[in-house]
Amino acid sequence: MDEAAITPEMTLIEVLYQYRQTEEVFRRYEGEAQGCLLCHALFDTLAEAAAKYKLDMDRLLKDLRESISGDLEKSRIQ
Repeated sequence: MDEAAITPEMTLIEVLYQYRQTEEVFRRYEGEAQGCLLCHALFDTLAEAAAKYKLDMDRLLKDLRESISGDLEKSRIQ
C-alpha cells in the first residue's frame, strides 16, 4: 500500500469511508482530543483536526497508515 494513501488533506469521513479499520485509531485519540473526533471533526481535514485538537499530525498519520497496512498484511497471511 502506498504510504501516501492517507494524506493530511483528506477529511476524517473520507479516511473512514475508504479504510473502515481506521475508526479504532480515531477512537484512541479521543482522550488526547478531549472528545470524539468522529462526532466533532468528521468533515475536517486531518490537518484541520490535528491543529484544532492539538494532535501530533505526524503521529496521527503514522498510526492511520499502520492501521491500513497492518490489515493488508493480516489478509495476505490468511
